[in-house]
Amino acid sequence: MKIILNNLRGATTFQLALRQLIEGAATLSVAVSYLKVGGWELLREQIRGLDLPKMRILCTDQFGITQPTAVKRALASKVQIRNFDGKVVYHPKVFLAHNGSGRPTRFLLGSANLSTSAFSNSVEAGVLSEETNALGTLNRWFDNLFTRRSVAFTPELLSEMEVKWRLAAAERARNRLRIRRQEIAAGARPVSVEPEDVDTLEDVLATIQLPIGLLNIDYAGNNVRNIDKLRQVLANPNEASGKQQSELKLLGFMLNGKLTALGRAAAAARTNAEVARLWCRWLKQTSDARLREINPRLLDAKRVLPQFWRLKGDVREYFLANARSPKERTTLQTIELLCNAREVVQELSLDDIWTLSSLLQSERVPDYIREEVEEYFNNKGQRSWNTDDRRVIPLAWKEDQIKGE
Repeated sequence: MKIILNNLRGATTFQLALRQLIEGAATLSVAVSYLKVGGWELLREQIRGLDLPKMRILCTDQFGITQPTAVKRALASKVQIRNFDGKVVYHPKVFLAHNGSGRPTRFLLGSANLSTSAFSNSVEAGVLSEETNALGTLNRWFDNLFTRRSVAFTPELLSEMEVKWRLAAAERARNRLRIRRQEIAAGARPVSVEPEDVDTLEDVLATIQLPIGLLNIDYAGNNVRNIDKLRQVLANPNEASGKQQSELKLLGFMLNGKLTALGRAAAAARTNAEVARLWCRWLKQTSDARLREINPRLLDAKRVLPQFWRLKGDVREYFLANARSPKERTTLQTIELLCNAREVVQELSLDDIWTLSSLLQSERVPDYIREEVEEYFNNKGQRSWNTDDRRVIPLAWKEDQIKGE
C-alpha cells in the first residue's frame, strides 16, 4: 500500500498515483461525487490506450458541481457514464483498474474528485493498493451502485443539470471572487492562487468554445485586420494585392476578384459604423453553412457578438466606454475572452471580472485550455485595440437587431 498526499514536498501526488494506477490496465471503474472538465481532460490524457467503451464512471449532480459539459465530453468518448440515483448523499472517490478479463488489479482510494485542483495543488490524501480482499469488496460495491443505483444521462437530465449547475456555479464564483477581492484589499500579504480559485476558473471556463472569437473584424489575416484598413482596400479594389483580395474574400467582401454586394455597399459607406452595420447584418442573414464555406472563423464572430450582449450591463458599459484605453487592456481582454463562454460568465459583475483578470494571467489556468488562453492574451487578443472596431462592431450588432425587431 502506498500513501498518496497532494501538496506535500516529496510525496506521491494524486496525478502521479493515477498514472501508476493505470499502468498495465485495460480499463477503469471510477466513482466520484463530481466531475469537472479539467478533471475529465486530465483523465482522458491518461486513458488514451485503454478500452473506453468498457470504462465506467459514476458521478452525481446532487451538489450542482458536476459540469454538464464534462459529462458530455465523457459521453462523446464512448465511456459508460451514469448518474447516482438515490436520496442519500453520494460522496465517494474510488478509482479501480481492471485487466483485460475484467478482474480488478489495483485501486486508488482517497479524497480527490475529478477536477484540476484535486489532481494538482489542493490538500488531498489517499492510498494506492493491490490488496486482494479490498479489491474484491470495492469491485462488488461499484458493480452494485453502477447497475442498481444509477440512471443514464439523458438529454432531459442534462438539461436539468445545466440549470442547477449554472445557478450553483455562478454563486460559487461570485463568492470566491469576492473573498479574493477582500484579501487583496487587505494587503497584508501577497494573495496566492488557492485551490478554490482554480475551481472558480474551471466553472468560468467550462463552457468556453474554441477557437476564441473576437469582437472585431480580425478574422482573415494580417493585411485586413480592422475596418480602417478594410476601407482603404475597398477604395481601390482593383489595386488590391493577392493577399488582400484573399482576406476580403474571407470576410465576405470579395469573390472571384470582384466585390460582392456586401463589398460594394461597404465601399460606398461613409463611416466605419456604417461598414460595421453592413457586415453584422450580412453575418446574421447568411446561413451558417454558407459562412462555413467562405471562412469557418466567421461562425466565431456570429457566436461571440450576441454573447457580448448577454453579459451584465455594467460589464458591457465599461467595455464600450474604454475599448481603446491601453491601461484597461487586461480587463478588456478578459471580457472579450469571456464572450466565448456561456452560463456563469453572464452572471459576473465588473468587480468579479476585474478579480478574474489576474487569475487568467496566472499559471493556474486549467491545462486543457491554458494554451488557448495564453495564445489569446499574447497574440490575437493584443491586436487592433488602437482602432474603434471593438466598440462600433458590438454596437452595430445590437443596433441591427433592434431595427429588425
